[in-house]
Amino acid sequence: MRLLRTTALSIALAAVSAGMMMPSAAVAQKKNDKKADDGKMKLSPSKEFTPGAQALQEMLAKSDFEGAKAKLAEIEPTATKPDDKYFLGNFYLNTGIGLKDESLQRKGVETMLASGMTPAADVPKFHYFAGQFALNAKDHAAARQHLQQAAQAGYEGANPEIYLAESYFGEAYNNVNGNQFNPAGKALVQQGLPHLKKAIELRQSAGEAVDASWYTRGLKMSVLADDPSQIEWSKLALAHAGTPDNWRVVLRSLQDANDNMTRDETLDLMRLMDSSKSLQNAYSYSEYAESAWKAGLPGEVKAVIETGRARGEIDNNSLADLYRLATESAAKDKATLASSATSAASAATGKPASSTASAYMGFGDYAKAAELYRLALQKGGVDADEVNTRLGIALARSGDKAGAVEAFGKVGNGGTNGVRRKIADLWTVWVNNPTA
Repeated sequence: MRLLRTTALSIALAAVSAGMMMPSAAVAQKKNDKKADDGKMKLSPSKEFTPGAQALQEMLAKSDFEGAKAKLAEIEPTATKPDDKYFLGNFYLNTGIGLKDESLQRKGVETMLASGMTPAADVPKFHYFAGQFALNAKDHAAARQHLQQAAQAGYEGANPEIYLAESYFGEAYNNVNGNQFNPAGKALVQQGLPHLKKAIELRQSAGEAVDASWYTRGLKMSVLADDPSQIEWSKLALAHAGTPDNWRVVLRSLQDANDNMTRDETLDLMRLMDSSKSLQNAYSYSEYAESAWKAGLPGEVKAVIETGRARGEIDNNSLADLYRLATESAAKDKATLASSATSAASAATGKPASSTASAYMGFGDYAKAAELYRLALQKGGVDADEVNTRLGIALARSGDKAGAVEAFGKVGNGGTNGVRRKIADLWTVWVNNPTA
């Protein structure tokens, strides 16, 4: 996730700091009330601070930023009053802007805040800017402190929350063992995710568009931390940022979390990877093709290999032996489909209808597949959750969105650790938010 660019921060801060001028030496020596006639804060620097500060101000006016930087170190010990420190912070800020030095800009903002003289209206934005600088410097604890104070002081919008989330995520990457977060890293991610969720909710409640990358960030961080919220983040990301990459993350995570999935469960998951265009590489195409081959579906094997080649995700030599076998078997299989469907209609149970339906689906005849899956459910003697899943797939691929959602909704929590219900839920998400 991209943080606010240095240039944008500097422009914003330059606008805040514009108009700050040192009073003349004569005026500075007078005792004045803190409030001017116009009601605005009136600063009165000390006589010890004023000469050096005026010289520094002249350097800034001439854009002599290197000279100003050296002068700052010289006059800083003379800044003893809160008013002095506020001016000093402003000088650091403007010098940092001129030199494009975030460390100086951050010191300037923090010095002004620490002086206690920052106008109340500027306190939220100054804490927000300081939090940004600290985050860019990977000072995550300081970033959190400033950003929390910005939000508490009334800084509006989602940005403090999104950057609070990033402060936790950034620190989490300092707590990695191998290629995984250690317990401390996972704990940091878990603290950051609610801030990311709140940022999304704030954008939504304001009627503003939410950056799709926020959903992707939540998904990937929840998966990396193995956080229970990954189920919720999966649905959010796929609904609002349903890219093939995000689908792949979600489906592979489900597979990794259920390494004892059955062949049939795996096959229906691979079918969703195909529909969501998240197969992407030779390994996944091979896994899908071999699962379909073991299920006795040569037509589907042939189709998925051809799809991978057409998408340019596998070359024409990939899976050549399996493709040859599938092509030969598919021709024979297709020739017997009509007679198999007739036999299924008179069978005592729905098993022949279900297996014939799967063959039709492999050849892309989704209407006939749906008809036979319904027949299988009517006759009984089949795994209803499996058949409803596949009925939903056939209907989804035929364009019957409502029918597909209804079929997926009938899938229960059976199977391996209720994984078939999870697969059906994800198919429902895809039906409602198909990958382009």
